[in-house]
Amino acid sequence: MFRWNKNNDRIQRLKEKYTRLMRKAYEIAPKNKRKSDYFNQEARQILQELRRLELNRLH
Repeated sequence: MFRWNKNNDRIQRLKEKYTRLMRKAYEIAPKNKRKSDYFNQEARQILQELRRLELNRLH
């Protein structure tokens, strides 16, 4: 039971981090394309991790 709760906490933290990075990428895009691309790449990696964790949770 504790493992399930710990996994949910991690998923929630990753979702929040993903949202922050996407917001940063959007806000900085008009000023600095390279930094925006960097934030987008980081967010994509987090999204992949989220998908992997959610698939593992279903099994």
